[in-house]
Amino acid sequence: MDKLFAMRVFVTVEAHNSFVLAAEALTISAPAVTRAVSWLEQSLNTKLFHRTTRRIRLTEAGAQYLTHAKRLLEDIDQIEAQVAGIQIKPSGVLNVTAPILFGERYVTPIIASFLQDFPDVSVNGFMYDNIVDLIEHNIDVAIRIGKPKDSSLFATTVGFVGRVTCASPHYLQKNSPIITPEDLKQHTIVYPTRFNEPAVWTYHKKEKPITVKLNPRYQCNQNRSAINAVKRGFGVTRCMSYQVAEELASGELVKVLDTYEDTVLPIQAVSLEGRHNQEKVKLFITYIKNALAENTYLNAKN
Repeated sequence: MDKLFAMRVFVTVEAHNSFVLAAEALTISAPAVTRAVSWLEQSLNTKLFHRTTRRIRLTEAGAQYLTHAKRLLEDIDQIEAQVAGIQIKPSGVLNVTAPILFGERYVTPIIASFLQDFPDVSVNGFMYDNIVDLIEHNIDVAIRIGKPKDSSLFATTVGFVGRVTCASPHYLQKNSPIITPEDLKQHTIVYPTRFNEPAVWTYHKKEKPITVKLNPRYQCNQNRSAINAVKRGFGVTRCMSYQVAEELASGELVKVLDTYEDTVLPIQAVSLEGRHNQEKVKLFITYIKNALAENTYLNAKN
């Protein structure tokens, strides 16, 4: 039996939660559906469905196989459409990951706009500050700060960010001026950290590094918490510019040591080779690039 046909039958059975309804959708007989799924299970040497007289449900292996089968069939349909010169509408599931705060502030509105414009697409959003393996988690597009170290990934630069040292106007009025990085030693420091690194900030002057060892009053593993503390007038923090873009624009926070900040980093939309040509992936990356281009805090190149 043709494996691709059997895979399509399997995916259709799961979508309709019924062998009979799958047969109707595929315009084949119910026994043919049963034979195709049984053949697929035999070829994989594992059960894909738990079956009772009243219902069916995927096994753990079946759920895992479904994800890859749907992806493979979608890729095949995309390739055939491209070869035939057919313009197909984006459809299916798009798995997207981004850093937590960046995802909440900037990626989520883009996702909402994208879903409104393309009703046949659904999105699964995974917001993590750690690097997510694209293959293991079946990710289509990852938004990352900095250049990818894996050369097998296809990356599109969609913006730029830099580091910002900042404090509230109220704090700066009450405390001594911060003119050089060394001045930070006389100030209350709020330090975002994963607790696996020393409390050190490195600045640059004329391309020479200036390292300052700090003694933080408050350390926290979430940038949002550190930023909120500083907004309340408690000390100085350092984070990525996108994390405090709104606060800097409103004047709620003020930058210091701007001339000592190091080189900006690219914001990149990363995808696996082979997936970046999918219509939904290409369109989503275009949406990201166009949306971020309108934000000056995400496009500072120097």
